Amino acid sequence: MSRILLIDDDPDIRGFLRDALAGNGHHVDCLDRADRGPEVLSQADYDVVLLDNKLPGISGIEFLAALEERDVRTPVILMTGDPTSDTAMQAMNLGAFDYVVKPLEIDDLAAELAPLIAEAAEIVHGIREPVRLPGDDEPGEGAKLLGNSRPMQEVYKLIGKVAASDVPVLILGETGTGKELAARAIHSYSRRKTRPFVAMNCTALTENLLDDELFGHEPRAYTGAGDKLRKGRFEHAHGGTLFLDEVGDMPVVLQAKLLRVLENREIVRIGGNEPIPVDVRIVSATHRDLAARSGEGQFREDLLFRLKGVTISLPPLRERGRDDLQLLVEHFLRSAAKSLGRTAPPMHPTALKKLAAHSWPGNIRELQHVIRLAVVTCRGSQIAASDIEFDAATAGGGDAAAAPSESDVGAHIAQGVRAALAANETNLYHRLHDIWERELIRQTLAACGGNQVQTARRLGISRNGLRAKMQAHGLE
Repeated sequence: MSRILLIDDDPDIRGFLRDALAGNGHHVDCLDRADRGPEVLSQADYDVVLLDNKLPGISGIEFLAALEERDVRTPVILMTGDPTSDTAMQAMNLGAFDYVVKPLEIDDLAAELAPLIAEAAEIVHGIREPVRLPGDDEPGEGAKLLGNSRPMQEVYKLIGKVAASDVPVLILGETGTGKELAARAIHSYSRRKTRPFVAMNCTALTENLLDDELFGHEPRAYTGAGDKLRKGRFEHAHGGTLFLDEVGDMPVVLQAKLLRVLENREIVRIGGNEPIPVDVRIVSATHRDLAARSGEGQFREDLLFRLKGVTISLPPLRERGRDDLQLLVEHFLRSAAKSLGRTAPPMHPTALKKLAAHSWPGNIRELQHVIRLAVVTCRGSQIAASDIEFDAATAGGGDAAAAPSESDVGAHIAQGVRAALAANETNLYHRLHDIWERELIRQTLAACGGNQVQTARRLGISRNGLRAKMQAHGLE
């Protein structure tokens, strides 16, 4: 039996949960406001607090902050019907034991709370040790992650738990799932939030340039280095967070240097001899299986252990459900319309149905591109199904198309250029060139069953040239 303090302003929910929990042998005291909660907790010992978030007076989040100021350690389970990413991350960052989204059926809420109450009571009575991470809690303004599905709620909770510490975080997920956005959320809720957040894509540069970008160089360190000292990303991120995107593609030589930095907390610039202390939290991300790459000798096992202090896995868009898809569609519609200086056109139901039937191999990034293109090309009062265009390789279904003519390819390229120009994007030559070259190689590889010799012959380039381009674009 546990002693529970239930705080909820809805008399129906309060009455149902009180009766359901009392029926299971628990003692339940109730409040309809959170204002008196800290006082009540100071007068009696409770095993757990069940707390609604939207309350008259102070909110559930404000109640958690008040408990933190008073150093009250009673486990609190926050209940809310408004499952936003900010609320979840704030709650966990402020020390909530867990975070529960109120389901439509109140019976389900009681069932979901039962194991959490039991676990919280075990921790209070010393039966189970709580999981603790080093670091001081400090709430911040989180980067915006969108989605109310259960997989995303788990992501929010984990971000809220780990953000306050300096433990390294490894973010896993397919390309386009929002790994950098998750990294920014971790930084925004950390004690380093007022210091720099510096991002580095490990596939964007050659080995030598990546070395220079990360560690910097002394004047005249090598031919072409110039007469000025250049600080690298580690120094620019001092006191803050360094995000290493696609760390699985980092060359093995640089993996060894990165490991030394993590172990010694100091760097040496190219051409330099003196170690420079750096205070940087590392958040890394990859779409690759690092354990498999480690077994193949392509990623250092000791570095993998240092990077994955905590692992966060982002779900692919296809596993997040239709509600998340519609939420993201509405967000990208508003964003695209704002950048074009026009009102966002509504989405016709047939267009939404077409979007829901797609497998989204490019995940959120692909969805953003599809919606932006639809806003640009839409000529009616609504975005119709005909305005929704997918990449030919991912659209699914149908017979194989005939080889495209030069005019077909030109029309497709022109469409992409128009969309990029309409969105006021810059550096178009390199960005679009990289996109089209990567897709050309990926499609040809797939058509050749992954055979690199055949792919190189079909593309009209050498096999070594193909391998270099595959590595540059992060293609297996």
